Amino acid sequence: MKAKDLAKKLGVSPATISLVLNNKPGISDALRASLLQQIQELGCEKMLSDSCREGAAPGAPPAQKPWPAEGGCACRSIAYVIYHEHDYLEDMNDPYNFFSGVLEGIEAEAWDHDYCLIMLHAGRYKKATVEEQLRRAGNIAGIIVHPCTVNEQIAGMVRALPVPCVFMDTYTTLSWQPPSVCISNQQGMRRAVHHLHTLGHRRIGYVSSGWETLLNLERRRCFREALKDFGLTCREEDFFSAGQELGLLDYTRLTGDFKSARSLPTALVCENDRQAWRAIKALQQMGLSVPGDISVVGFDDGAMCTAIEPNITTVHNSPQLMGRQCVLMLENLIRLKELGEEPWLRYELPASLVLRASTGPAPGDK
Repeated sequence: MKAKDLAKKLGVSPATISLVLNNKPGISDALRASLLQQIQELGCEKMLSDSCREGAAPGAPPAQKPWPAEGGCACRSIAYVIYHEHDYLEDMNDPYNFFSGVLEGIEAEAWDHDYCLIMLHAGRYKKATVEEQLRRAGNIAGIIVHPCTVNEQIAGMVRALPVPCVFMDTYTTLSWQPPSVCISNQQGMRRAVHHLHTLGHRRIGYVSSGWETLLNLERRRCFREALKDFGLTCREEDFFSAGQELGLLDYTRLTGDFKSARSLPTALVCENDRQAWRAIKALQQMGLSVPGDISVVGFDDGAMCTAIEPNITTVHNSPQLMGRQCVLMLENLIRLKELGEEPWLRYELPASLVLRASTGPAPGDK
């Protein structure tokens, strides 16, 4: 029986049954005791974690056990491999919140497919390579790779592994394209520009962070294409950079650039929500109204969108859905690998627009 089937049978959510099976805190003692009794009555004790069967308090670390022999873990596992890239994380809106959401989606889908989930670091613990860590873990069915820039070294290492790998939100200039799950930047930018176009905006600018990552370059390219699709002129003077060398919420440079511009567009599409936040603050400091004078659109739908007035219209990006789709793609790769195939798969998540108060009609159309 799968965890989701057990949850349905007991009339609780998959999240609740996961807390019980893994002996994690977050529910009342009474509910936990009741569910444990029902699980035992159903004969599903094997689904309980070791610490739960041993009677450890919820959240307590399991008893220390020696490393397994070469065979490793008895159940099939998915390895979540983290490559640390300082510049990438600095560029993210809220990297820790975003990737905790991705992990939540991965864990939920992994449970549904009867996988365990383990986390490994690449390049952080120098004593063990990724290959060595995987060998020690044992019985790894596949790998999900934390976002990184895929260079020749990483590509060679991944392709030499005996199990398939899936990358998330990864872009590369290599001839080999890694199997990956990404948000559709093209769809997101097209919906943002279409929304502003229907509001009467004909001059739309762009605000970037200054971080020239492949993801950011892709979003900028998609923005330019969206302008072209709607017959709008792409003006180079309407591209602004908030400045990577400044604090992540510093809008000093942006304010200066806005003030020095001969004129400003009536709307701005931003690389991500942080740049939208900075743009709104800069415009307000100049005495301009958002959206009265200039409309602003973000990208990613992070928590900061509702932590500012006006709340930010933005392109929605679901980290939980990204995590789930990574596991589903891994399942497909495992099947294809058994057939001797090496496919180039890329799944783009749908990008919807969340309408809030930072966009309105173009000034001349009111």
